Amino acid sequence: LEALGATTVLCTDKTGTLTLNRMTVAKCAAGGSSFDCLAQGNTPLPEPFHELLEYAILSCKKDPFDPMEQALLKTGTDDLSGTEHLHQDWELLLEYPLSRELLAMSNVWRSRKGDEYIIAAKGAPEAIFDLCHLGDQEIAGLLRDVEDLASQGLRVLGVAKSHFQPGELPDGQHAFSFTYLGLIGFADPVRPDAATAVAECQTAGIRVAMITGDYPSTARNIARQIGLPETDTILTGPDLDSLPSGTRDEKIQATSLFARVVPEQKLQIVESLKARGEIVAMTGDGVNDAPALKAAHIGIAMGGRGTDVAREASSLVLLDDNFASIVAGIRMGRRIYENLRKAM
Repeated sequence: LEALGATTVLCTDKTGTLTLNRMTVAKCAAGGSSFDCLAQGNTPLPEPFHELLEYAILSCKKDPFDPMEQALLKTGTDDLSGTEHLHQDWELLLEYPLSRELLAMSNVWRSRKGDEYIIAAKGAPEAIFDLCHLGDQEIAGLLRDVEDLASQGLRVLGVAKSHFQPGELPDGQHAFSFTYLGLIGFADPVRPDAATAVAECQTAGIRVAMITGDYPSTARNIARQIGLPETDTILTGPDLDSLPSGTRDEKIQATSLFARVVPEQKLQIVESLKARGEIVAMTGDGVNDAPALKAAHIGIAMGGRGTDVAREASSLVLLDDNFASIVAGIRMGRRIYENLRKAM
């Protein structure tokens, strides 16, 4: 806590720390039309969006812990109950996990008939476009839909489907011939005390940097809601990979908003800030966050949703996963330091 009081840059993830991590299916877009689930209240999801939701659910685990997957299952239970779009009796054969190279995941299912395998994929829209081998003109039109959803602060997932003859399954998702189905936008409310905590950091001379894997426009909307300064400047994961080291370090030093960042790039950000003489506090929850948590002057693991590996690698564990609690810890750390100085 004493070290936390000396923090000059506080790097925080978005989901669950600045937001509540309570996902709700807010909008669906398919076939050139969209449906606002929140605005329509109790109105059931129209038929044109049923296949989109069906395959989004098939791309989830059967008993998910991820809030987005839980939101999909809840919507499916509410809107698709009694239809042919729910498949409790299908057998899950194989999962293709998300990777740094491809931000999409797929599930391979055997239907009750068993005459073919059904593959459902979901992930970052650009990854789904890549899997579906869409043309540049089609992608440009779809990116406008993605931008529209993301600019409202929604987390956006693309969904696709494919079929495969029974037999030996390929090593990668690109071996399947996917058909694009549409987009789903998830609402995740900002924590009520996040904006006050960010303002308190600015008053105390601490720069807050938000690091997220979300789409840039989604990150920008949330950043504006919490009062993060200079939200027009945003640095993405691909930018970090493509910039030369000298220019990259300057950009990192001047940026408070990072999007489409994979956990490995958190370490890159920490090392760059440390090289500039900053005292860095970094939050994280996943196994892949451990190197960045260890490298930061103060690693802060999430106690609610964090992995054991992240907790072991960290200096502190945040019991309530709340950004405002970190700011309270900084205040306490500064008070301890002042009392030590007075005593000495």
